[in-house]
Amino acid sequence: MRYIWSNKLLPKEKLKATSGEDIEVINTGYEEKEGCCIYCDARIKIGEREWSGNVVLHTKSSNWEKEIQKNGCSAYENVILHITLNNYIDTLRKHGESIHQLCMQLPQELADEFEYAATGKAMLDCESAIASMGSIKMHCLMSRLLVERIEEKASRIRQLHKECDCNWEDTLFKLLARNFGFGVQSGTFEAWAALLDMKALGKHRDNLLQVEAIFFGQAGLLCEERIPYYYRNEALQSEYYNNLVREYKFLKSKFGLKEIDGKMWGLGNATPHLRIARLATLYSNGRATMSAIADCNTTAEVRNLLQSRLEGYWTNHLQFGSTDTKGNPPMRNRQLDLLIINTVAPMLYAYGKHRNNQSLCNNAEDFLHNLDSEDNNIIRRWAAKGIEIGCAADSQAVIQLQKAYCNRHRCTECHLAYTYIKEKICL
Repeated sequence: MRYIWSNKLLPKEKLKATSGEDIEVINTGYEEKEGCCIYCDARIKIGEREWSGNVVLHTKSSNWEKEIQKNGCSAYENVILHITLNNYIDTLRKHGESIHQLCMQLPQELADEFEYAATGKAMLDCESAIASMGSIKMHCLMSRLLVERIEEKASRIRQLHKECDCNWEDTLFKLLARNFGFGVQSGTFEAWAALLDMKALGKHRDNLLQVEAIFFGQAGLLCEERIPYYYRNEALQSEYYNNLVREYKFLKSKFGLKEIDGKMWGLGNATPHLRIARLATLYSNGRATMSAIADCNTTAEVRNLLQSRLEGYWTNHLQFGSTDTKGNPPMRNRQLDLLIINTVAPMLYAYGKHRNNQSLCNNAEDFLHNLDSEDNNIIRRWAAKGIEIGCAADSQAVIQLQKAYCNRHRCTECHLAYTYIKEKICL
C-alpha cells in the first residue's frame, strides 16, 4: 500500500470516500519516516473541499483502533484521510468528528504476488509489461541499467585501487587476472592475484622466465603433487619445469613469497596453466597498460593489446609434462571481448572518473555498444521474454536487471515492476 500510494498508482475510475464523496489526490505527501504508514503534508480534495494534512495507511482497520489506544486520539488530529485495504471501520477524532476514509480495492492476485516478491518467495511476473513499455521507455531503462552496472564495477575498482596503493597499473593487472578465470575460476584467479607481490614482480619484469616462476609458484602449481601422475615423470625431466622450480625457490626466499593452495584450481580441462602463461607474457611485455588502453579508440585496438602469443614451452603443452599438441592458438575474439566487457570498459570508466575525463568514460560505453552480446542463461531468458539484446551494452543491462533487482527482490525500485503494477491497478 505504501508503494502504491507513494507512486500514485491509483485506479483510473473516480475514487470515493466511504461517505460517498469524490476524492481527488493532489499530492500524496511524504513519509514521516522510512517504512512508516503516515504521510505528511498531503493535499486531498474531498467533495468540494480541499484538505491539507496527514494520510494514514493501514492494511486492516483494526490497526487504527490499536494505535488510538496506544497513542491517544490527539496524535491523529491532523489526519485528513484514513486508507484501509478492502474493509471499513468508522474512525473518529477526539471530539467525535468522523475522519474521511478510503477503502482501497486491490486485485487479490496482485496483492498475493507482491507479497511473495517482497518476502523473497517468488518474483513478479513482469514480462507482460515489456511489450507495453514501448521502445523509447525500454531504451531509457536499458541505458540506466547499463550505467548502474558500470558504476557498480567502477566502485569495486576504486576499492581495489586503494588496496593496490593507488597504483592504476597494478589495479588493471589484478582485475585482468581475475577475469582470466572467465567466471568458473574467477575466484581462484582473484585469490592468486591478491598474493602477487607487484613490487617484486616489477624488479624482474624484463625476465619472462622469472615472471613465470613467480606466477606458477604463487599459484601453487610447481608442487609435484599438483602434476597429474601420468604427466609427472615427463614434467620432472623437463628442463623448463626444473628452471621454474629453481628460480621460484630463489625468489621465494628473496621476497618472502607465499602461494595459494594448488588444490583450488581443480584438475582436468579447467587447469589454468595456459592462462597464467598468457598473463605472464602480457605482464612481461608491458603492452597492456592504462595509458595504452586509454589511447585505444576501437575494440580492435584493445583486442590487439590483450592478445598474447604463447612462447617456448607453452606453444605445445597444456600443462606441465602433458603430451605435445599441434600448438596452442592465440586467444579467440570471444575471450578477448569478455575481457573488454569485464575489465577494460569498467577500468576505463573508473579511470576516466578519476581523471575527470568524460571522453574516457564515453569510450568505455562505446566499446560495450560495439561488441556482440554475451551469451548465458540470464540473457537468453530475458531475450525470450521480449527484450531486444543486440550488443554487450544490452546484455550488461539485463544482467544488472537480474542480479541487482530480481535476485535481490528489489521490485519496489524497479521501473519494469512499476509498469507491471501500474497496468494491473490503473487499467
